Order: sequence, then C-alpha cells, then structure tokens
Amino acid sequence: MTLILLFLLIFVVGPLIFRAMTQRQPSKGQMLFLSVFALASAGAALAIRYGWARPLDADMLMAGVSIVLIWLGWIGVMAFVTQALRHAYPDQAVRRWTAVLGAIGTTIPWFGLAWARILAP
Repeated sequence: MTLILLFLLIFVVGPLIFRAMTQRQPSKGQMLFLSVFALASAGAALAIRYGWARPLDADMLMAGVSIVLIWLGWIGVMAFVTQALRHAYPDQAVRRWTAVLGAIGTTIPWFGLAWARILAP
C-alpha cells in the first residue's frame, strides 16, 4: 500500500507541482521564487537530518518529511532550469520539450526508491 501511495505521489503530484511552477512566463521574480524555494526545501531537509535530536531511523515520519523536502527541492531546481531555458530560447518547441522532460524528471526518485527496495535484504 505504501508503494502505491508513493507511486501516485511521484507520478501524479510531482508533474502537477512542476507544471504549476512553470505555468507562467519566465521572469526575474519567478526565478527568484524558484531558487529560494529549492534552497529552502533543501535547507529544511538538511536541518531535519542534522538538527533533529533523534536519529532518522528511529523517527520514520521525520525521515519521510526530509525525503519529500529533498524531492520538492529537486522539482524546484528542474523548474528553475526549465524557466531559464525558456527565457533564453523563447521558441514553442523549447517550451513543449522542457515541459515533457521536466515532468518526466520529477519521477526519477521513484526509480531510486524501487531500486533500493529490490536491493534491500
């Protein structure tokens, strides 16, 4: 059941978050938002990882929150790069390809989780 929920989260919610972040035309304000979002997500994940009093293996909720924050940071970085490419190359084909590749890129963590599950004893 957990893997099904993770699958839905990563393959449905991830591309929707990416689409929402890249829906508008590239601007300095949006680029600032995306960079701050990615840094804040990664910073919060690191703060949970290294600032939490208990080890993460003892508190699976905080470990899950940390992983989700890292994933959101990953989506933010991909959205930032997408908007930078769209700003540099305002062609419709670039807009289409960056949307497709970015949505696919949000699913990369699923393959890491699945691979770890296969290799786990």
